[in-house]
Amino acid sequence: MEQRHFGRTGLHVSALGFGCGAVGGLMTKGEPADQQRAVAHAIDNGITYFDTAAMYGNGTSEQNLGRVLGELKAWGKVAVGTKLRLRGDDLKDIGGAVRRSVDASLSRLNHERVDLIQLHNRLGARTSPDGDTLGPDTFATTVAAMRELELEGKVGHVGITGLGETAAVRHAMLSDKVESVQSYYNAINPSAGFGGAHGGSQDFGGLIDLAEGRAMGVIAIRVMAAGAMAGEGPRPPLAGGAGPAIGGSEWTGDAKRAQTLDELAKEIGCENALELSLRFVIANNGVSTALVGYSDFGQLEDALRWAERGPLSPDAVDQIVAAARH
Repeated sequence: MEQRHFGRTGLHVSALGFGCGAVGGLMTKGEPADQQRAVAHAIDNGITYFDTAAMYGNGTSEQNLGRVLGELKAWGKVAVGTKLRLRGDDLKDIGGAVRRSVDASLSRLNHERVDLIQLHNRLGARTSPDGDTLGPDTFATTVAAMRELELEGKVGHVGITGLGETAAVRHAMLSDKVESVQSYYNAINPSAGFGGAHGGSQDFGGLIDLAEGRAMGVIAIRVMAAGAMAGEGPRPPLAGGAGPAIGGSEWTGDAKRAQTLDELAKEIGCENALELSLRFVIANNGVSTALVGYSDFGQLEDALRWAERGPLSPDAVDQIVAAARH
C-alpha cells in the first residue's frame, strides 16, 4: 500500500483510508469480531489511517475503534483522526465545548491522544443560530480552542471538513490556522481537483490544489458518493443512509450518473464505477488518503484490491473530468 505525506504534519498515511462512519456501518453496528477482523486485515495490508467522529453512531464508532486498536495493540502503528461539531448552545462557551468534546472522544477511544482533530461544521460567511454553519470569527475562536489542546498534547494536529460555502472554505485554508482539510471528491463531482468540473452540483473550485500548494494534508471524502457509485440496488444490511446532501448533490441523482460511469469503467478496464472512482481519486497527487467506509469484509477486500492496482492513467482521468463538465 502506498504511503503518502500528510501535508506538513510529518505524518504518513495510506493512499486508501478506513472510514468508520455510519454510512458504511461496520464500525457503528457491526459485530465486535467482524470489526476486529476487518481492522486487523486493513492494517496487515498497509492501511494506516482510520477516521472516526464523535457523532458517528452517537459515539459507538469511537468506542469500537478504540477497543479494536487496543485489542490489536495497534496504537502507534496507525494515525487516527476524529472530529467535533459545535451546536447552537455551544456558541455561548466555545472553548469549553471544544474541550468537553475532545475529552469525551479520548475517553471513548480509551487513549490519551488522537493524531488529528477536525472541525466538522460547515463554513460560511456568517454563523447560523443553530451552529451548523460557522462564520470567520466563530471559526477562528473554535480553532484557537482546538490549538490549545494541541499544545497540551491531547491532539497532534488540527484540521477542517471543507464543506459549506466554497469561498469560506478557501478563506479558512488561507488563514494558515489548520493543517488538513477533508475534501468532497469523486468521479461524479471532481471539482475539488478540477475547478468547474462539478457534474451539476457545487463547484469546490480546486480546493485540493490550494491545499497542496499550502502543504496541507487532504482527506478525500465521499469517494463512493455515499454508496451511489454502486447504483440504485439494495444497500448492504449494515449500511446507513446516504446522510445529508453535500454541495447540492442528491443520492438518487448521483446513482443515475454512476450508471454512465459504470459503462466508462468497463471501457478502461475497471470492474465497476466504484473501482473507477477510487482509482480516479488516488490519481490526484494532492490527495493524502482516500477515505472509504465499509459495510462488510468483502467491501474492504474490494477496496484493497482496487487500490493496489494504482491510480488511473492520465487519459482515463481526462475522460472522467470531461464527463463532469457536461
